[in-house]
Amino acid sequence: MQLELGPIAVEDVISWTRFARRLICEMKVDPADLAGVASPDLLSAWADMIDNLEHHATSQVSQAAQLAILDAPTPPDTAPTPDMFRWTGSIDVELAEYLLHGLHRCVHSESLLSRITPQERTKQAPFTLHLVQSFIDGLTAEGLCHLQLVDQVRTTLGQLLDH
Repeated sequence: MQLELGPIAVEDVISWTRFARRLICEMKVDPADLAGVASPDLLSAWADMIDNLEHHATSQVSQAAQLAILDAPTPPDTAPTPDMFRWTGSIDVELAEYLLHGLHRCVHSESLLSRITPQERTKQAPFTLHLVQSFIDGLTAEGLCHLQLVDQVRTTLGQLLDH
């Protein structure tokens, strides 16, 4: 399946990967929180996806953006325009469905939501929804056999997603 992400600010992608990695680490440390939400296999699959996204995002970052991410002063001659992230890749369709289903469960998990501050939720929601929409678009293009999951995600997150 083709998965297409972007255009979206590189800083947002890097910020989201750090945020998601922290949540995965916390869930691995306290496996009781996984109850019915995420399996160790799902966390591992998402960790691989996050590593891949972060690798591609950091390869697209200009020097000015790297300094901004680190909150370092930027040289005066450096333009403050954000670097944009675009990524297209092939992903196994069953893996894509597994990742989307797991992410969908996590988005609705009270134990996971209790680990996220309101500020984090506000900051990370746009990329999370962009990622969900990208998975929906890719699975929809794959055909009717994935429609049940796609419809379920659209029903619960509908007004937040692009259609």
